[in-house]
Amino acid sequence: MGKDQMELKALCDSLGIQLISYSPLGLGMLTGKYSTSRLPQGPRRVLFSQILPGLEPLLISLREIANKRGKTVSQVAINWCICKGTVPIPGVKTLQQAKENLGALGWRLNSDEIFQLESAGCKLPRKMIQNIFQTR
Repeated sequence: MGKDQMELKALCDSLGIQLISYSPLGLGMLTGKYSTSRLPQGPRRVLFSQILPGLEPLLISLREIANKRGKTVSQVAINWCICKGTVPIPGVKTLQQAKENLGALGWRLNSDEIFQLESAGCKLPRKMIQNIFQTR
C-alpha cells in the first residue's frame, strides 16, 4: 500500500470501519496462473504483459509461502488481505475457484510472512492501476 492508502486505512481503523479488498488477486495476476510466457487472451494480455514482469518479487514470495504452508498462491494472497484487516472479495469464474478461495480461511500468516510479502510489495516498480475491466 502507498502512503495515501495507509493513511486512509489508519483513519478507517480508528473509526471502526473495515475496508474491502476489491480484486485481491489482481485480476488473476496474483494467482500464479499467469507469467510473462503464459498470458491471458484478449485485452488483459497487453495489460498483463506490462505489469507481470514487475510483480516477480511478490509472486516469488507468494509461491515460497504457499509451498511452505501447503496452500495455493491465491490462498496466500487472500489471507494476506485478511491479515491486514480487510475483507477480500475475490472474483471467481468456476466452482473450483470458489472452493480454492475457501482455503484462505481458518489460518493466518505469521508476522515474518507478512513482512516478507510487504517487503516484496515495496519493491514493485509501479502501483496497480484502476481495474479497467470494471463495469460502472
